[in-house]
Amino acid sequence: MKTSLQDDAVIQSIWDNDLSLLEVWKAYKSSYLVESLTFKEATTRYLNDLRDLGRSEIYIKSMRWVLDEFLGRMDPDSMLPHHTTFRVLSEVRKTKNSHFKKTRLGSFYQWAHKHNYMGKPVDLTGDKIKTSGTQIGTLENDEVEALIHACPEELQGHLWLRLCMGLRVSEASQVEELSQRDGYLIVGANAAKTRTRRVIKMLPRHKRWWSRVRPLKSLRERFEKVRTDAGIEKWPNNAMRHTAASHWLNYYQDESKAALHLGNSPTMLHRHYKALVTEKESEKFFKLWK
Repeated sequence: MKTSLQDDAVIQSIWDNDLSLLEVWKAYKSSYLVESLTFKEATTRYLNDLRDLGRSEIYIKSMRWVLDEFLGRMDPDSMLPHHTTFRVLSEVRKTKNSHFKKTRLGSFYQWAHKHNYMGKPVDLTGDKIKTSGTQIGTLENDEVEALIHACPEELQGHLWLRLCMGLRVSEASQVEELSQRDGYLIVGANAAKTRTRRVIKMLPRHKRWWSRVRPLKSLRERFEKVRTDAGIEKWPNNAMRHTAASHWLNYYQDESKAALHLGNSPTMLHRHYKALVTEKESEKFFKLWK
C-alpha cells in the first residue's frame, strides 16, 4: 500500500516513540470513538456502577442529589461530549456548597471520560472555588445548637470531636488512634498532623459525648446532610475547627495552653483566632455540650 508523506511521518513518529499498536488504538479510541450518551443516561449508568462497585448508600445518595440538581440546571438530553469545563464550572459557581458539588461532579466526569463517553474530559481540578471570604469565619452559637439538634445519635461523637474539641478532620476520622484517660482526650501520634501525641483536656460533661464516638464511613456526606437539616446556608471554610479553636482560646486565656490543645503554634493562634468571639459567647458555647 502506497503511503503519503504525512502517513510516513506519523509512522516514523510512532517508531521513534516506541509506541505499540495497542497504545495507538487507545489514543485514537479516546479521541474519536466516543459513544453517544445523554447527560441523563450517563448519570443513571454512573449511579448503577457505583452500586456495583460496593459504594455506600450514603455516598450514592449524595451523588444522586448533586447530579439531580445539575440535571435541572443543564439540559438532561444534552449529549455528554458537548459538556465543557467552562460550561460546567459556570453552573457550579452558581450553587451553594459549590466546593463539595465540584468534587462530586469531578468524579462523575472522570468516570465518563474513562468509559469513552466523552473524548475531552471536563477538568474541575484546577479551579479554586471560594466558599467564603478570605478571612477565617466561625459559626454562631445558635448555628452550633442547630447542628447539635439536627445531628443523629450515631454521628454525635464525631460532631463533638470536631466542633467542640477542635480536632482536624483527619484526626477525628482515625477513631482507633483516639483514647480517653483521667479526663483527657488523647490523640495518638499517627492521627495528629504534627505526628506528635497530644493530650487534650475534657470538660466534666464531655464523657457522654466521648462514649458516642464510633468508627464511621462517609463522614463528609453525613455532615453535609446535618448542615442541610440544621438550615445553615453560609458555611465558612473549616468552620468547625475554627469555631472550636476560637472558644478554647478564650477558655484557656493562654495561647500556649490553647496551642497544645489544638496542635498549632501560639503565634498562629494569636494571629487567626484572637478576638473572633467574646468570652460571654464562649461560655454559652461550652454550655451547649451538656
